[in-house]
Amino acid sequence: MVSRRCKGVVGRLIKWSVSFGAILWFCGALYAQNDKGFVAYATYYHDRFENRKTSSGEIFSQKKYTAAHRTLPLNTLVRVTHLENGRSVLLKVNDRCPRAGVIDLSFLAAKRILLHKTGTAKVRVEVLGNEYMELWEKQDELFEMFDRAELNDSLRNHYLDSVIFAKGNKYEQTFLFTYYVRLATAADKNEVKTIIHQLPPQYQKLSKAVKVYNESFYYINIGPFISKKTAEQAVAELKKNYPLAHLIKKKDN
Repeated sequence: MVSRRCKGVVGRLIKWSVSFGAILWFCGALYAQNDKGFVAYATYYHDRFENRKTSSGEIFSQKKYTAAHRTLPLNTLVRVTHLENGRSVLLKVNDRCPRAGVIDLSFLAAKRILLHKTGTAKVRVEVLGNEYMELWEKQDELFEMFDRAELNDSLRNHYLDSVIFAKGNKYEQTFLFTYYVRLATAADKNEVKTIIHQLPPQYQKLSKAVKVYNESFYYINIGPFISKKTAEQAVAELKKNYPLAHLIKKKDN
């Protein structure tokens, strides 16, 4: 029994031939190897489905990062990216949506990519492996961190200062495995702030100064990065202006 209904009329049932079914299976295998995923139309759940049982047996909640899709295997993790604004969210497929070419998001997921403002949008859907499960579970805290960019300048700068010189960072404690980019060293706090405020905005928000024990200077670290590949890409980009930038693990910072 399908517990989720998308808007509109369900298309006509079609009897597939064995030969055509084989072609579809082969195309599906090719699709599974395509890192770029596929484009779909995204919508989001109506509140009337709150607390109903999904096709996977889980209870639906608008406050969880889940989605419904017609054919993706249940419990598959996907990254959904809004094609107009570039915002992404990680979701677990736990329900069925009968309409082809549509992925139906929880309201929380829709809000994270600003889909709730338009109701529908084109998105790119990429299938992820189970190694992303921890990130899927913890992404609320990451959104909280990155969405602070919407704060006004004075408040944001005050926040940046508090993060830059903090002894601890709750985000680095959330994950067992994280990576940082060690950008440079600075003689004092003023130099730290000068260097960090010259960085691109996406790196300013991730920068932190670490006082070296029994020394007067600071290390400037950027992170945390959950993905080592992403951290390595950041190093490659930052090395253009900071030749000594290099990757470090969480335990080394």
